[in-house]
Amino acid sequence: MILQFQHIAKAIILFVCLFSCITAVGQQPFFKGGVRVGYGVQNLDWSIAGNTMGTDPNIYSELIWKQVSGINYGLDAAFKIAPQFDVLLEGNFMDTKSGKVRDTDYSGDNRTNSFYDERFSSDDGYFYNFRTSLRYALPQLGIISPKILLGYEQIGNELFLLPLPDASQNLDLRTTYQTDWYGGQAALELGFRYINFYGSATYGFGLYDYKAKANWNLIEDFQQPVSFRHSALGMKHNGILCLGYDITPTIAIELVGTYADAFTKTGLDQLYTRSRGELTTQFNGANMTHASGSLGVSFQF
Repeated sequence: MILQFQHIAKAIILFVCLFSCITAVGQQPFFKGGVRVGYGVQNLDWSIAGNTMGTDPNIYSELIWKQVSGINYGLDAAFKIAPQFDVLLEGNFMDTKSGKVRDTDYSGDNRTNSFYDERFSSDDGYFYNFRTSLRYALPQLGIISPKILLGYEQIGNELFLLPLPDASQNLDLRTTYQTDWYGGQAALELGFRYINFYGSATYGFGLYDYKAKANWNLIEDFQQPVSFRHSALGMKHNGILCLGYDITPTIAIELVGTYADAFTKTGLDQLYTRSRGELTTQFNGANMTHASGSLGVSFQF
């Protein structure tokens, strides 16, 4: 009799534990993920000086990419690891479909005495970013749910200089400029929920290591596949706005908008030539913006 009672007691305790776990998971989903697709636009520019002192002239060569746009894909996942902590993984990829670029060289300071000024197409390439963060839920502020995030992010792209559609010369032009930003980011997220509607706004700021390499394929004196490299330290701030509606307890539709603005300080330009070896000058810095809007589906359990 006592043995049977012990078995019944153990079964009751096990049932209570399982029910408690299921209830806790129901209140705080262990996993939430989402996929989305939309449209993205990027701008990037950089320049170099005539020497390592930043003079002769202060802006010698400048590249400006504008309205580089394409289909943007997004993917994210959050894993609950404790009642107030979760691990967040976020990724975006833009497949470039159109864009334009201007390449200008100057012999005078402050963009004077231009001796080369050409425009090209940039309708190929990509943009991506990947971020992993630890997210901590702060005490509730009325209807607002604040959270702080600390994480690591990598951003990169490949930009092109290609012949314009009506070009009659240099039709084999296929110059590339590839960038990578590596760094840490801190962010604040403010969320809210009203019945089936919910939303969040996130602002992040980070410090980054900027690396770039280029292949100037039509300049014979430049080495290939790496014609020159850029390196500098940079900063970035970004915002994310998300609005969602729960279709079922586990499935929702979401509208997501993102914006990022990054820039670097001065750094180093290393040019690799066949006739004169490696040449160095001042990298004046790079500026990059990227915006996207997308519609997607999220699910949780």
